[in-house]
Amino acid sequence: MAIKRTSSNSISNAVKLSTGFASAAIPNSPTIGTATATSDVAATVEYTAAVLGATGSTFIATSNPGSVTGTGSSPITVTGLTASTAYTFTVTAGNANGTSAASSASNSITTNAPSTAFESIATYVLSTSTSSVTFSSIPQTYKHLQIRVMTRDDRGTTLNNQHLQLNGVGTTDYSNATIFSTGSGSMNVYRDVSQQKTDYIYEPANNMTPNLFGTTIYDILDYSSTTKNKTIKYLGGYSNNGAGHLSWNVSGLFLTTAVSSLTFTNSGTTQFVPYSHFALYGIKG
Repeated sequence: MAIKRTSSNSISNAVKLSTGFASAAIPNSPTIGTATATSDVAATVEYTAAVLGATGSTFIATSNPGSVTGTGSSPITVTGLTASTAYTFTVTAGNANGTSAASSASNSITTNAPSTAFESIATYVLSTSTSSVTFSSIPQTYKHLQIRVMTRDDRGTTLNNQHLQLNGVGTTDYSNATIFSTGSGSMNVYRDVSQQKTDYIYEPANNMTPNLFGTTIYDILDYSSTTKNKTIKYLGGYSNNGAGHLSWNVSGLFLTTAVSSLTFTNSGTTQFVPYSHFALYGIKG
């Protein structure tokens, strides 16, 4: 009777296949680690790759609910989540031969509350008459700036203008284009391509009514850029029982330096009166 011989190589290959050591195998599942919420829309997920079996080349974390995914080495960052929502995560390993079964679920995390687009930087509410207000050392960590202003000055007999100056610059590098209307309903257009004054843009701050305050909202776009000229826009004015003034302005400062200070003054030698209000906000990108 013939006896069939089995080579040692065949036995070795069989053992490799049965124990998952073959190089052509799909990776085993990773071991899940700790999930951590990092913002209102993101979390990190830690994992440990399986020691035995084929090597994984791609690791994917998947959220539950939502099946939002992230790819990378541990910890994997998963973005695109929903704020104030509870999540768990699983991780799979993949290579050219396929994808492992998912790991067990991670701990449950809850993403942060929604972040606000506006953050307060500084606010001034005047208690005494003041000739100028300056915001200095403005942080460079935002995309844009917004200033919300409610002011009047002590001129007291006629309309006066409010000036905004950037970085103390008082050159001919300013340009303005303004559309404004009066209480009578007339519409006017003003354009100044070579502003010779030491201000930047201006807006009514006072008229003959002693207790009337003008309001203005300024936006300064890409204020921290060192490659772009600065663009400013504002909308402001006042109402006085049928009379008043409404202005919309777009201005340019031909200067690529980042904006680090803002100064408000009035035309002439007038001062801002008490209760005038200046609030500076940073706008996220």
